[in-house]
Amino acid sequence: MERRESVIDIREQWPILDLDRTLELCTELEVRHIYKRGLPEPFTIDFLITELTADGKSYRAASVKTSEDAADPSKRLRLEVEHRWCQERGIPWTLVDTSRFNKTLLEILRFMRGWFRHRFNPETQLDPRFLLAFESVYKSNELLSELVARLTKTLRLPNSQVLDMFRYCAWSGQIDISLGHPLALNRPLFLNQKKR
Repeated sequence: MERRESVIDIREQWPILDLDRTLELCTELEVRHIYKRGLPEPFTIDFLITELTADGKSYRAASVKTSEDAADPSKRLRLEVEHRWCQERGIPWTLVDTSRFNKTLLEILRFMRGWFRHRFNPETQLDPRFLLAFESVYKSNELLSELVARLTKTLRLPNSQVLDMFRYCAWSGQIDISLGHPLALNRPLFLNQKKR
């Protein structure tokens, strides 16, 4: 979701503070509401996503669960409380199955997001020549480290800055990398085929 330009905010473990309604929904669904020290504990939605659309801000909720958790009847009922609460407020709710998130995909996303960890600022540090240089030097089956070295030489910029430029452009979709192939400096870089 962070990679989508329209997403302006992602709140994790967002609490539903409307306890009166969640207590009612628990009663209707015959679900035990969680209490701490004698007081009802708010349900939390894993992610509340704010997007900027042509009509203004819109919200979406997502609960992220393993397929085992999603199949568990008691957890399924608790998810139904979240779903109904969101539905009553016109907030689309999605159950996200983590089985789609294989190790390769997670490693690719972590590698690409390195630009953020390194405090790379695309507004001031992204050289406008980078994408043109990338297109001119890219070769399939070339190790990413070799490609970065050639870009470093072409652009006369530090290797770390060129690598962060690549990571940011891949993260933001300006370079359309394949999410089905491992992404690392010691591996060839696979791009998605351009649609004709």
